[in-house]
Order: sequence, then C-alpha cells, then structure tokens
Amino acid sequence: MNRRSVVVALTVAILTVGCGGPQVLTEKRMLEWGPVLNLYMGTNMEGGNSYPKALDELPPELSGDLERSDGWGNPLLYRLLRIDKYNLISGGPDGEFGTADDIVMENGALYEAMKIYAENPLKR
Repeated sequence: MNRRSVVVALTVAILTVGCGGPQVLTEKRMLEWGPVLNLYMGTNMEGGNSYPKALDELPPELSGDLERSDGWGNPLLYRLLRIDKYNLISGGPDGEFGTADDIVMENGALYEAMKIYAENPLKR
C-alpha cells in the first residue's frame, strides 16, 4: 500500500466513524434529546409538567428523527426517576448497563455514570 492509499484509507475511516468515534457520537445523540425532553415537559400540562414515562410517549413532531441508539448501535435506555428528573443511558463500549463505561445524561447534562448510579441504582 503506498502513502496515497494510506491517506485515502484514513480519510475514509475518519469520515465514516467521525472524529472521536462512537463515544462522541453517543454524547451528541444524547444531548440532542435534552431540549426535546425539556420542551415536552414545559408543554405537558395534562401530565403535570412532567417528563415522559417513555421516549415513545413523545409526539413525532417533537422527537422527529432523533436517534434512539448509541454510537455502538445499541438502544439507549431512558428512565423517568421523578416527574422532573430523567436519565438517558448508553451501555458504553461494553453494551452493558450499570458499568463504569456507561454514558449517562441526566436532565440534559452528561455525568459520570457511577455518580448517577450511586444516587439512583439501576434495577436489575
């Protein structure tokens, strides 16, 4: 393989995976959900201004084509903790929920997984 072929292969790999890879893609996808969930809460008068019980509860005009999977292709886990508190969780590179490599968003901000799990353990 010559130098030009290597450069082309690397460029294709970067464009395919994206800068930062699956973790950055996962964080981007999760952060896109934050404003949508906040808008739902702010307009959910019948539900007492609460977050949805499940992502499927969101009307299509709000959720649009937002991804429900992480950068590794695994489904995101949504859990409503209280009417005013939710988590959106990726199982991370190992695909297992409840481990230190998880990516956790709580009410629109990313946090260290084990800190969130210490406060609100996952039920297994």
